[in-house]
Amino acid sequence: MEDVLGWSSASPTPDPLLVSAGSNYTYGLRVKTSVAIPTTQSSEHDSPDKATSNLQAYQRSGHNEKESETLNESADILELRDAVSQEGGHESDDQSAIAHFLLQSHANLDNEGWKDVQTKLPKSWRWDVDFHSPLGDKIGSWTCTPMEEDEPPQFPLTIAGAPVVIPVEYQWPPIAGVNPPPDPRPGAPLDCTAELPTELIRDLFLTFEGSIGFYVLINGLIQIIVPEDFDTEWASSHLPHKYGGLRICYIPQSLEPTMLPTKTETMNSKVSQTSGLSSRLGLFRPSSTAITQPHRLNDFIEARTKSTLKEGRFSGRIGLRTTKGEEPYLIMSTHVITEAVLAKASALSVFRKRHNYERLGSDWNQHVEIWAGNEKIGTVDKSYDPEAEAYPNGFMHDITLVKPNNPAAVTEIKSPIPGIGWLSKLAWNGLRQQTSSVKILGDTDKRSLKTLKTHCNSEILVVGEGIFLNQTANGTRPTREHDMKTWRDMVSRCILYRVHKDFDPPNGYSGIALYADGLREDGTTGSGIVGFQSFVQRSGHVQNFDMEGASLEQRLKRGRVAFYGAFQVPDEVRQGHVIA
Repeated sequence: MEDVLGWSSASPTPDPLLVSAGSNYTYGLRVKTSVAIPTTQSSEHDSPDKATSNLQAYQRSGHNEKESETLNESADILELRDAVSQEGGHESDDQSAIAHFLLQSHANLDNEGWKDVQTKLPKSWRWDVDFHSPLGDKIGSWTCTPMEEDEPPQFPLTIAGAPVVIPVEYQWPPIAGVNPPPDPRPGAPLDCTAELPTELIRDLFLTFEGSIGFYVLINGLIQIIVPEDFDTEWASSHLPHKYGGLRICYIPQSLEPTMLPTKTETMNSKVSQTSGLSSRLGLFRPSSTAITQPHRLNDFIEARTKSTLKEGRFSGRIGLRTTKGEEPYLIMSTHVITEAVLAKASALSVFRKRHNYERLGSDWNQHVEIWAGNEKIGTVDKSYDPEAEAYPNGFMHDITLVKPNNPAAVTEIKSPIPGIGWLSKLAWNGLRQQTSSVKILGDTDKRSLKTLKTHCNSEILVVGEGIFLNQTANGTRPTREHDMKTWRDMVSRCILYRVHKDFDPPNGYSGIALYADGLREDGTTGSGIVGFQSFVQRSGHVQNFDMEGASLEQRLKRGRVAFYGAFQVPDEVRQGHVIA
């Protein structure tokens, strides 16, 4: 008797790649169960073809479709097992093997060597990845365009030492009715891993007029973010398809903040209920029965609407506790607060109209309360997004300072890394030139979230930079005549990154801090804060926060994540605040 992969049941130790139902991910593929089936005599190291033959025989024997699906996944795992074995990898190093595949093959990517590496990938997603080297002599990257929305559950961060980039779905080359103009910078190729100067950013916005932002990915792709009324067909014919040697494509604005909204309830309801998802996760506990616990880093922090009609709650995480002088502050995501303010305005006016944004120009404390656990934890002291409107327009940093009501109640909010500082701008701009440099600060598996998987060991890969043009309050945009300072003041920057193991679901993690080692703001070298998680960009369809209950819960689970984004920390915070 042998198992489905053709390994002898007499083997002295169980194979580490076979795990119990629904309990783990192996090499990015979900292993649901191991199933024993009768086969012909074979050795302990049968080939993938033999495993496939066993699988086909098992399917013909009349077993159900669900079991067959499990066996298909197991056949893929055998391919990965053999590939890792050939490369000298260690199957027992589960986390490393999943996130970084075929590490020993990095020297084989030159010229056409990447094609040999590609043949070692699992058949189920072998042709979903393609290798590009936009910088020539520098190491290239893999572009992954998944055919399936959910399988495999996650792709590795690197293959053969080269980063794996999942862009937003796009078409290349853009369909054009006439020949497009040539590259405006043919003799000045851009380094997609280096800092983008303000002059270049201005030229990109002027060249692709009407765009609201763009992603510069390390695979040599510039994804131009356009509004719904943008004429993509005209742009494909009349605007260049390459800029500084980098490919151009157009994508709709579809990023979403990683807050967790909850179902709103009328204030005169007999019992206020949270949405099915929030109830399942245990995010909000009745204050009448809960016991107050000390607040800690990455605990949930809420913005609750003040309304006589409806109550809305929007949740993020406590990013850090800092001090300026003797005054303590908590850092949270601005969009958690602004969405609560706009939710109140929408409830009062039925439709979200332009005048609803006027509330964002007033004191936010008049419209929302800041809660953590079972108590009002503080008040909004200062936001670094004074022009914020509908996310992401007007967001420069997505950071707001909260003044604690009781400083003694927040003393346990501490960084797990003593003496951590703020990463300098120079080091921040160099993050895209490294394949493993950024980490999540602290544990995101909280006491109140026993049903969530832990992600404290997740790795992060920086895959690009996001640039957004924030229009003025009257909707005007800067022009060619404006000086560099005007452009600099209206442009926000963020790093784009993939996470492995990923958040499941991605919503509810706004505000978690990211850190990396490098040159810090005070001139020393060590661990420094990079930024705070702000949004998730899916590769395909995204969710709609207008949905509630079961519809919202279902949509939260759908759509593959391309990457996340975290804005730059403002100069005032980096230079004036000390991290607790």
